[in-house]
Amino acid sequence: MTDRTDRTVLDRTALDTVQAQLDAFNAHDLDAFVATYAEDAVITGVAPEPVAGSAAIRAFYEPRLQNPELSCVIETSVLFGTRWVVAQEQVINAGIATETIATFDVVDGLIARASMLKA
Repeated sequence: MTDRTDRTVLDRTALDTVQAQLDAFNAHDLDAFVATYAEDAVITGVAPEPVAGSAAIRAFYEPRLQNPELSCVIETSVLFGTRWVVAQEQVINAGIATETIATFDVVDGLIARASMLKA
């Protein structure tokens, strides 16, 4: 797990953090994916209830990242201030793409909150 005092994490920009999260997602690297999130991070819009905390994020994404047909492409992204990233994504599963607008709140180089709004 990535420690918030890790200089490489603290020195990452919000866009770098979101890109690292996307790269880990596409590499199906669960450890690297979870490491882009803060210990108490919350993700909404991916399940009926918010997915809160590293353990819950790991449990939720583990079976998904075992699916070799799952990938994501960021079509467009915008940085608002120094910590808010909004990305238009195409999440692809078995060749079928779902457009998603994702909002990331990045604090100290880690995603603190993420919200997914699917078309």
